[in-house]
Amino acid sequence: MSPSRLTAGLCMLGFLGCSDAGGQLFEPGSGNAGTGGASNTGGSGAAANGGSGGFLVDLDGGGNEAGPANDCADETKYVYVIDDKNRMYKFDPMIASKAAFSLVGTMGCKGGEGPNSMSVGRDGYAYVLYGTQNPYSGGYNCAGVLKVDIKTAQCAGPSSFQCGSAGFQKFGMGFATDSASTSSESLYLSNSLQPGLGRVDFTTGSVIRVGDLPGAAEFTGNAKGELWGFFPDVIPPAVIQVDKTNGNVLTTFPLSPLPPLGTGGYAYAFAYWGGSFYIFYQVNDYDSSTNVWRLDASGNVEKYIPNTGLRIVGAGVSTCAPIEPPK
Repeated sequence: MSPSRLTAGLCMLGFLGCSDAGGQLFEPGSGNAGTGGASNTGGSGAAANGGSGGFLVDLDGGGNEAGPANDCADETKYVYVIDDKNRMYKFDPMIASKAAFSLVGTMGCKGGEGPNSMSVGRDGYAYVLYGTQNPYSGGYNCAGVLKVDIKTAQCAGPSSFQCGSAGFQKFGMGFATDSASTSSESLYLSNSLQPGLGRVDFTTGSVIRVGDLPGAAEFTGNAKGELWGFFPDVIPPAVIQVDKTNGNVLTTFPLSPLPPLGTGGYAYAFAYWGGSFYIFYQVNDYDSSTNVWRLDASGNVEKYIPNTGLRIVGAGVSTCAPIEPPK
């Protein structure tokens, strides 16, 4: 969120979540509640009533290859989301109902803090930011970036990079390939407290600030080498393609049907799959749980799955995911 939006949280704040575009969470309540959860005055966070759902698309067929090298395990070709109860779900974009969400498990990381942002790498691990919002200073107390196995939701320990480097204490994040002709990828961060673009150097564990951004964002990338952000704090909310080298705006899709963030609390997350963008969005002033919105390549936006029964605070998809609409 922007500094002005952050300071507008006049009431006690709970967990703030933010990937790939992971998801941002702002709560008007206070304090820690439960294992990895938030004091949930604004949203129930109840589990969706869907079963496993089943994945209907042959991701290796037709024009759906994710990149130049088919080095991806099957599980890395889907979207994953996390909720405010510290649970990971697999999300099937081909199912336009609550059944799109199938529970992977409760993440075995950081029992006292809430998940805030998530990205997924080609290595089969989700990178999850944990922490709490300081209700007095408006700052963010980062508890670390943890790796989580997307097959089991089990914690695999700390990532080689942690929050705080180059001022990136709280952030959205997403992987993008370095170009359309390679499967090598980089992780990009959107600073939520002082909007800016960063890139992770996994060798040194540091974050390199590379440019400015028009606001706080959730990121998602793809195998075409593109980096996109969902910017809920601009008016109207928008999906924006940014230049990975400097943060410059390349393409903008305004999302006029989406409500503004308001002051009663909100949660959002973002992912790209099969040529469309999926926005997981809950504004407490209007919504009882997260709605899933879909934006296609022509700029058409629709409420794809209303009232999921979940409070989704993070989403992630690897660069192994298909980049063309399923055939």
